[in-house]
Amino acid sequence: MAYPNLKQAIWLLALFFIFQGVLAVPVGIVDSCLLENELLWGILSFVSLLVILGYVTSRTDLDWKYLRQLFSTGFDWRVWACVVITIVGVLIFDVVLIDALTRIVPLPEWLHDTFSPEIGRETPIWSIFVTSVVIGPFVEELLVRGIILSGLLAHYTRASAIVWSAVLFGVYHIHPWQVVLSFFTGLVWAWWVVRTGSLLPALFGHALINFVAATTGHLLNSSHPVSEDLDNASFLPWWLGVAGLALATLGLWWFSRVAVPVQHDSGGETLHEDVGTDAG
Repeated sequence: MAYPNLKQAIWLLALFFIFQGVLAVPVGIVDSCLLENELLWGILSFVSLLVILGYVTSRTDLDWKYLRQLFSTGFDWRVWACVVITIVGVLIFDVVLIDALTRIVPLPEWLHDTFSPEIGRETPIWSIFVTSVVIGPFVEELLVRGIILSGLLAHYTRASAIVWSAVLFGVYHIHPWQVVLSFFTGLVWAWWVVRTGSLLPALFGHALINFVAATTGHLLNSSHPVSEDLDNASFLPWWLGVAGLALATLGLWWFSRVAVPVQHDSGGETLHEDVGTDAG
């Protein structure tokens, strides 16, 4: 049996977070203030990914040849332009969507207190780049689209595998206002991987959207006080969201025209050995 199925994929995500928590304990004992450092959490997530890879390789026939194939460039170069167009549209749509959500359902006080320090913190730009643009996308893409999606494709239809991987990717993000966008982008990035057989388009799109969001937030917060109410952000017109959605749709349509579909089957590029019932 190919690995993982949906139950085992949920187990893998749980293990990932458990490993992060275990690794954070000694750090917190030494200095609890270090746990507020984004770069540290990025490093912990990378180490947790290595542990997950070690776990999977010890229980399956996953090898480094498979991992190298995930970063193949055997697709039309125009895919890169499609990715940029799509991401620009998604970013515009996301800004309007978050604006609408905070109007309809204001950010709860406890979430406001939790995420205000994150947004207002004067984090060095290089730290933002390393964490959000390099470590974050690499860890999440390899875990969700590289390992989990691969297994789901062997157990379910393409549509079901893509949707379930997007659901898990959405759950991966704690902030409820990020779950909606994460689910949507999870659908898009999973489709890109299925279509091209490579993680690179999804990895680039993920890194691009994180870079724009993180650096924009950093630059804006450098000129606004940390105490500024997050629910009082400047509201944007609805037509801007429609324009962003149209641009994203254009990018996806063009992608469907230039990306050659990759054939998948249960004996293809998946992890073939089941880890057994003890893995979920």
